[in-house]
Amino acid sequence: MTDFNYYKSKEIYREKYYQMPKVFFTNQKYFELSNDAKIAYMLLKDRFDYSVKNNWVDQDDNIYFIFTVQELMTLLQCREGKVSKIKKELEQVGLLKQKRGRLNNSNGTLQNCPNMLYLGKPAVTTEDVFKISQEENLTVTEIAKIANSAKTQYNSDTTEIAKIANSVNPTNTKGSTEIAKIADNLLYSSSSIDTNRHLLDTREAEQEAVLLENFVTLMQDDSIATFVPENTLSLIKTFSSTLKDAKKTVKIIHNAKYKAEQVLRTKIVFEELPLYGVNTNELYNTLLKAYQKQKTETVTSMDNLIFTYVKNWFIEKAGQAVLQANQQPKSGPKIPMHDWSESV
Repeated sequence: MTDFNYYKSKEIYREKYYQMPKVFFTNQKYFELSNDAKIAYMLLKDRFDYSVKNNWVDQDDNIYFIFTVQELMTLLQCREGKVSKIKKELEQVGLLKQKRGRLNNSNGTLQNCPNMLYLGKPAVTTEDVFKISQEENLTVTEIAKIANSAKTQYNSDTTEIAKIANSVNPTNTKGSTEIAKIADNLLYSSSSIDTNRHLLDTREAEQEAVLLENFVTLMQDDSIATFVPENTLSLIKTFSSTLKDAKKTVKIIHNAKYKAEQVLRTKIVFEELPLYGVNTNELYNTLLKAYQKQKTETVTSMDNLIFTYVKNWFIEKAGQAVLQANQQPKSGPKIPMHDWSESV
């Protein structure tokens, strides 16, 4: 009697996969989409069953998601700034749509729910269908030809490498002699060393200048994940001497926002501030005031000044707007009453 082959629980989970739309790699519309955005789309698409189970379907039978920024950070395993960038990327190519969350009455207070997120269907053209079909019809014979060609090339390369190695060996002694001569010259020529040091310093200065010049582009990279807008990054670049100083200022802004959240005991999502009527360009103006004060007055610590200015802006402007939107007014508007008994 043969042994019965059972399915094990670990094997079931081992066979589960996420699905990536192939059109992301055939349609030019999605060529500029980052891999992080593609993965985010794939993860959200996989959670459609979760949406249906929670009855996240609107009156038009459209499926949506309700995730807080913190939940999206956990799901996508990234920071807040990265979540914002991924959302913008998907929105720009019509793969994501956001609607402001509804108001919920909890313990007598009105609170905003997280934004409702809708996934859009990828656009598929006739050309995409042809490309995908052509790729899937790649025969085993063609793959074998590629493999054989690679093997032949490998053997050829190995032979050439061996020839090169053999030709190098006879001249090895000569090369060692030349290196010894160069070492002697360097040892007894202090002027050459000073010149080389100057060239190295100049090169380092040029490299630092290039990095600082491209600071905004570097900070907008997906791996950095900062919420600081482009105009503010440009301002920081203008008033920084090195890339290190500029990055330090961005970190101070992040720390100031975090401190404001602790003081107010509420989460502030920078990209959602316009929904609460906050002009996010005010962050630029706040930082500009700090730099202006540095030019007109004696400032002991510029880092502390920037931290204080930005923290106060998040507390007094951005944070207050979020708190007011999430709280129910204590009393309704006063309605003027007319004393009709005095009317003629």
